[in-house]
Amino acid sequence: MQNGLNDSDPSVKPHTITDEERLLNALAQRDRFLERNPHLRPFQAEIDRLLDKSGNNEGRMAVLGTLMQAKLLKLQRELNKITNILQAAVATRSSALTPPHHQ
Repeated sequence: MQNGLNDSDPSVKPHTITDEERLLNALAQRDRFLERNPHLRPFQAEIDRLLDKSGNNEGRMAVLGTLMQAKLLKLQRELNKITNILQAAVATRSSALTPPHHQ
């Protein structure tokens, strides 16, 4: 849906975005993202280096899938660490709040 002065004129056809325009837009968005997150530039450089060596689109998609899987596994390990820390904290707090049993 496009907003403009010609929205009501059926003779005016909306501009169809080309693949090249999509690519340029995506690259511009990536550049803006990296400007806001400069600590991710080395990771982007690694991605670019791997993609340059991947050959065709199928190879590029395989590389991207592998990179995403590796990052997801790293995230899962970190979440497991956090879960263990929280479980230990809850157990410690529970034992501190539980009054001792007298026999």
